[in-house]
Amino acid sequence: MSFFITNDAVEIHYHTYGNPENQAIILVNGYSTSEVTWCCQVDAFAAAGFFVVTYDHRSHGLSQKVNYGLKLARLATDLNQLIKHLEVEKPILLGHSMGAATIMAYEELFTDKDLRLVITEDQGPTFMRHDDWLDGKTGRSLSDLGQFVIDFPRTKLTRKKLTDDIKRQLGKKMYPFDFKAYRSLLLNVIEQDWRATLTQETKPHLFFAGELSPVFPHEYAPAALKLQNNPHSKAVLFEGCGHILHLEDADKFNQTVLAFIAENK
Repeated sequence: MSFFITNDAVEIHYHTYGNPENQAIILVNGYSTSEVTWCCQVDAFAAAGFFVVTYDHRSHGLSQKVNYGLKLARLATDLNQLIKHLEVEKPILLGHSMGAATIMAYEELFTDKDLRLVITEDQGPTFMRHDDWLDGKTGRSLSDLGQFVIDFPRTKLTRKKLTDDIKRQLGKKMYPFDFKAYRSLLLNVIEQDWRATLTQETKPHLFFAGELSPVFPHEYAPAALKLQNNPHSKAVLFEGCGHILHLEDADKFNQTVLAFIAENK
């Protein structure tokens, strides 16, 4: 168990696995969860020869609980400081949900010039309804956002049944989370629009979408892909899955990630 301290004095909890001389892949959690969400990925990626990094966002997991810096720009800065602390070069960033949004915020602040490639899981570039996005009718209005934040803790995010082994692993290290205290962070996430950021990306980007996600319509992934200019980028749909693909269909998820990395050496 390791910690580093951010420049605004917050202790961030992290783990590393594998040889630090190898290509680094940093796994970035979603809202409310801890690094244990990657229980099906750590061993697989380390066995494939990667230096794997997991961590808890501020006020998540075993990281310090604070009432400040609860915005995506600050989470992206924490991620940048973790990269600097570990002295890794050209990491691969893989993020789920808010973790994917954190990567988008990172790119907005620091660009993707120091990254090797990006992988985002079930996180559209916008939650909102726009005339020029998808069919112009899909998405949420401003008046919907407050209720979404209130309802989120009770929303069933998966559609495929998790195995008993995965449930046991999650149960051991899934720490309590104060949804009410940290509502403002989720609201900050869902207010964002990363479509312009995608047009500025230069590195390959793999977009994952769940066919039955209760959070995003899966059509966002090919639409986001069209905004991205790298010809090696891809969008992959997970049929029958909800919002947490890396747990609902872990083997397929891991194989797809490793294949994408191999294609873009």
